[in-house]
Amino acid sequence: MMRKLISWLAFTMAFCLVLLSCVHDEIYTPSDPASKEYHSKSLWKEDEKYIKNVIKVYSEHHEEIKKGAGEPIWDYAMTMDRFDESFLMVPVAENGKVVAVLNVPRKGQKVYFTYTQVQNDMEFFQNLMSSRLKRAGTTLVDNTAGKLVCTTKTISMFYPDNESDPDGPGHWESHHVTECKSQQLESCVGEVLPDGTCLGGGGNDPGYPYPGGGGEDPQPEPEQPEDPCEKMKAQNQNQGFKDKVAALDKDEVFKEDKEKGYSAAYGTVPYESLANSSNGNVRFPEGNKYFGYMHTHLNMEGVVKIFSPYDVATFLTSCVANAKLKGNMTDAYAMVITSEGNYILKYSGDGNFAVTVGQLESWKSWYEKEYTKLIDKNLLTQSNVEKIFTQFLQEEVNINGLEVYKSEKNTGTSSKLQYNGTDNPVQSIPCPQ
Repeated sequence: MMRKLISWLAFTMAFCLVLLSCVHDEIYTPSDPASKEYHSKSLWKEDEKYIKNVIKVYSEHHEEIKKGAGEPIWDYAMTMDRFDESFLMVPVAENGKVVAVLNVPRKGQKVYFTYTQVQNDMEFFQNLMSSRLKRAGTTLVDNTAGKLVCTTKTISMFYPDNESDPDGPGHWESHHVTECKSQQLESCVGEVLPDGTCLGGGGNDPGYPYPGGGGEDPQPEPEQPEDPCEKMKAQNQNQGFKDKVAALDKDEVFKEDKEKGYSAAYGTVPYESLANSSNGNVRFPEGNKYFGYMHTHLNMEGVVKIFSPYDVATFLTSCVANAKLKGNMTDAYAMVITSEGNYILKYSGDGNFAVTVGQLESWKSWYEKEYTKLIDKNLLTQSNVEKIFTQFLQEEVNINGLEVYKSEKNTGTSSKLQYNGTDNPVQSIPCPQ
């Protein structure tokens, strides 16, 4: 009896998979991007309000947005565990084959469409649309010491050893797709090739109006940036800021085994304690109200007592981006407090920059190589630390308007640090008092 039941269940599953395959064949060949009603076939819960609104925008501007072959298969759109109408990725297929992945982030009251051809992502969606038996999982990947949180979706497919015996022995193969919240995909609006080359895009603002405008105010017209020195001077007169700096700038704090810090936010609660990641580094909080943070670097062997590449990336992609939404990018700051000196990052550019995961990896490689040289040669003095870091900002990061200042521990007065060549000390330019 049991054998008959198992055989019947196997037949039922096979029959259902055949039907599912037929449905997929119909979905793969849409002639009109707006002709099919959206029905999610994702294995995860999705922000369907955002997906439906993006479908509407795409259908209204199809000829302008479309790049290359294929059409989006909206039923497999994924919002990567984000439910704030802010992001989705969807496979683009032609004749049953995924040829690209369309990423659609929202900034303010506009959405931006970017086609990517990352092989791993295309394989993931190809398998997601397969009729094979599958199981799914989600992981939050903290690959930037808590400052760049990525969501990874995993789909595992069962492959029988013998295709004619789907219920027989076989093996599972896993495929992954990852999305990082601080990636600014709209920096290239058009096509991004597998090697990162950007094709297309351009124009004043390539975004399209989002239905209803979303939950954020439109971005204001750019204004002349305020002087970072004036911003820091006002900040140093703020008692709340001074109290938080004093709480961190202590010998006993530098001797601890976990970093400490505070985030700065718009609203009624200006400062919040930063949580720690598993490795003891502080984590920058989620949300667009946070425009700054301060934290410690400890007296531990091998710790560089100035900003890390992840600190710089967090400042640019979170602090500056959030301050820009509120209308003034010079509000943004990042501060590292160490036993050898206190340093502040400020930005006075026009906001026309992007930080990708690939760039961050390049920064990390350069940074580690140069500071390892100092450690190996027993030259890890603070003056050399400052020289390498200012060189790092100028030659490797190379973002106009990104500046580092040194804050005097006793007075709080600030001086801009500027790289002055390998054979010269770092140039220190005091802020006017």
